[in-house]
Amino acid sequence: QQQQQPAVAAGGGKGGGKGGGKSGGRGGAGGKGEGTELEGQHKATGEVATEAEDKCSTTVDDNTRAVIREAQKRLGEEIVRPLAEKARENAEKALQAMPDSDEKKAKLNKIRALNLARLIKEHDKKGAENGGKVVKRAAESASSGPALKRAKSSQGAVDGAADGQGRQFDMTQVVVNLANVGANFGTKILNRDLDNKHDRITGLFDWEGVRRCCKFLRKERKWQVSGVINENFMGTDQREGTRRKVPVPEDIKKMCEILETPRLTGSTHSSADDEMTIRSAFRRNCRFLDNDNYRDWLQQLKDEKVRSWLNTYQDMLQLRYYWDKGTGTFELLEGNIPDHLLASGVTTIDKKKLWTAARA
Repeated sequence: QQQQQPAVAAGGGKGGGKGGGKSGGRGGAGGKGEGTELEGQHKATGEVATEAEDKCSTTVDDNTRAVIREAQKRLGEEIVRPLAEKARENAEKALQAMPDSDEKKAKLNKIRALNLARLIKEHDKKGAENGGKVVKRAAESASSGPALKRAKSSQGAVDGAADGQGRQFDMTQVVVNLANVGANFGTKILNRDLDNKHDRITGLFDWEGVRRCCKFLRKERKWQVSGVINENFMGTDQREGTRRKVPVPEDIKKMCEILETPRLTGSTHSSADDEMTIRSAFRRNCRFLDNDNYRDWLQQLKDEKVRSWLNTYQDMLQLRYYWDKGTGTFELLEGNIPDHLLASGVTTIDKKKLWTAARA
């Protein structure tokens, strides 16, 4: 009738190790064997048996609970869920030799929570190490003479570059604030001015600016384009030859995935399309295009994860542009610091080092 215990310490339970304790007389030797076998199972499955060092306690400490709650908010369900499933499997393996009982259920919950907290820490550490490797390579490329060859993944991300959540950057996608592009085109190329009565009626925006922008991004850069615009938005189109406002033209829909911003009331949502541009790029972990500097969003974005992402990677991921009045063409302004340096957190660098730094 001896009750088996999980190998949570070197002795293998109350009846293990030295054969002592209350059941030492009857089960000391057997307990020792069982403890050794279970300990081997822990090592084989990568379990850290000593995490459940308090064999009598089945209460998950507040610190462990806090780690899990914080990770759920910070990493999101899509990342935490597989970690939780792995933690459950590990806990079940650790206690597989223990008979079913209320005590086993309680211990299972505790070990599962401890495992999940450990897996979360390992996930964070891996993300930090990836970032560290990029920093090291960036420093080498900036200080050494010859340019270093750098491989790119099939997704177009700089090798080893990941954000603070361990997500690889996708440099083949771009989210465009279409209202900003269309209005800038109307101002710079069509010479529209809100002081003009007719321009106040039609507005600054024109779909031709969006069309030229999307063509450049698709044909010149081979990027996948997503465009943010207010729901049911209407604007003029130079191709129509009139000042009549029309919805999104079909040829633009074919070049660009349209993401419609809900029309909301209230001053707090007056720039909802800007916020949606940032959030859409965050979810895709990709570039975004807008000439707005987002100073208000850098400070006031309510989602901590998105705000931190924007503050950390804006220099790398936000693209600016201009219109060439002489030719009417759309051009990007991309800066002179390579993406792999920006990904590592480098935003200022001696120009002489840029003479020899690797471009990618």
